[in-house]
Amino acid sequence: MQFTIRDLLSIPLFSTAKLLSANNIISSQVIESVTVMEIPVEDFIKKNELVLTTAIGCGNNPDLFLTYVKDVHSSNAAGMAIAVGGHVQYIPEEVIEYCKSVNFPLIELPWEMRFSDILKVILEQLNSWEQQSIDKADTLQRELLKLYLDNYPLEEVLTFLSKEFQMEVELKYKEQIENDTIQQISETSYTDQPAIIRYDNGKFLQIVPISPLLDQSSSFLIFKSRKLNAKPISALILNNIVTILTLWIQKEMASMISKNKEKKEYIKTLLNGSWTKKEDFINQGEKFGFEVDLPYICIVGSPEKLKEFYIVHKKEHIHEMEKDFKRTFSEILENVSKKLNKHLIYTFKRDLTIIFLECKSSEADREVNHFLDMIDSYVKKNQLPTISWGIGENHTGNLMFHLGYKNARTALEIGRNHKGPGTRNTFASTGIYRLLISLSNNSMSTELMHSTIGAIAAYDKNNGLDLINTLSTYIYHQGNVSQTARALSLHRQSLLYRLRKIEALTNRSLNDPDDIFLLQLCLKLWSVRFENNDSYAVAE
Repeated sequence: MQFTIRDLLSIPLFSTAKLLSANNIISSQVIESVTVMEIPVEDFIKKNELVLTTAIGCGNNPDLFLTYVKDVHSSNAAGMAIAVGGHVQYIPEEVIEYCKSVNFPLIELPWEMRFSDILKVILEQLNSWEQQSIDKADTLQRELLKLYLDNYPLEEVLTFLSKEFQMEVELKYKEQIENDTIQQISETSYTDQPAIIRYDNGKFLQIVPISPLLDQSSSFLIFKSRKLNAKPISALILNNIVTILTLWIQKEMASMISKNKEKKEYIKTLLNGSWTKKEDFINQGEKFGFEVDLPYICIVGSPEKLKEFYIVHKKEHIHEMEKDFKRTFSEILENVSKKLNKHLIYTFKRDLTIIFLECKSSEADREVNHFLDMIDSYVKKNQLPTISWGIGENHTGNLMFHLGYKNARTALEIGRNHKGPGTRNTFASTGIYRLLISLSNNSMSTELMHSTIGAIAAYDKNNGLDLINTLSTYIYHQGNVSQTARALSLHRQSLLYRLRKIEALTNRSLNDPDDIFLLQLCLKLWSVRFENNDSYAVAE
């Protein structure tokens, strides 16, 4: 433990001293050194240093007195003890009120107390406390090393520390700590040094940063006081604890990395359907927390313009962008699955997020859309890039993960091409496009398409009439000339001229249902074949 303001005031020499402020924090307000200081303060005060002063020069100037105390407080001093009765006859009320408002210990000393006596007593106490800390750190180090060599799990080590210090002890990663706590840490201490966060009820948190290992984020060892008069643990003891705990963290990280590799290989098997024995596959999944014999639907998502998004947010390294996105999106998925009480299997593959959502066969569509509605709301709340979604077929209960994944990817790619980015498409809704793509790769279909639409495309290129769009609009409006003319902003006679030109170029009648069907089919094949071109490809 450490020497505090409360310990100081319990020394017989200080029996006539008066504490004027911050009574609720004196048990946790650490004193690491002591100095005698008069104005000006400048940068002569160390952190957690007790300042003894006669306040000479401040007696007749309350404003100067207050400025002096503020300077001492802003230097992160442990407290301030002012000798009254010599140079100052009393401490101004505004000084006392200020110290109360910022929870800064202010002590009134009688003039008769010699600073030399105070210095001697405090230095003796500090030396005694320091030696106790050294002895305690050495004993703890030996005990923790024994636990490590005996292969005790980290949870039991934290329990041991909790009993040893009569405090709650936790190990948390940065992402697991509330933002306001992180902000308090940065305000009260350097990020690589232990910090104390005090509460109005006299309790406190003592937070010790642990440097990140390998590719992991920062972690913190957190001690929570249980009793009102609990004392903080010395930095020496804390640093020794962290040094030994790092051994456990390294071991757990090595185990976690190995398990993650196995997990990735399992999901790879799940995606390509290369498993052999059903029972072994199910049992192996349980080792990773997956219940693969439940009914699932595959959903594949692709964030739009991820690189550009993170460059705007000052993250220019692709690796950091992907890592940041995956971490945030994993948290979103975990939160949503907990709220819905649904099993979830997910992974990331290049720029894709692959999700298998537990669904009931009868309510699959509703459950998937509800799930994606929640995901999209979190995406918007976290200001992440818009995501395009593809939803696979309902292969529930058949261990057909590889087919679900294939279907979902197809739905994503075709849906995104035809309906644009940021849309949500099912495998079933892309049926017509899959048929057209298949037909467009058939030489007979390609020849028919060129012979039917090619002449119109060539005429458009040479004359700029846009006959293909005219024909598409006319068919869309089911041959209604008036509606088509309005949609194209054309005069009726101009439209009729274009329609006659289309009939002449294609040698097809727009009054014949079979010819209309053929023209519509060829238009769709044309759009699928050349949709990514800047201009129409014209047959020779």
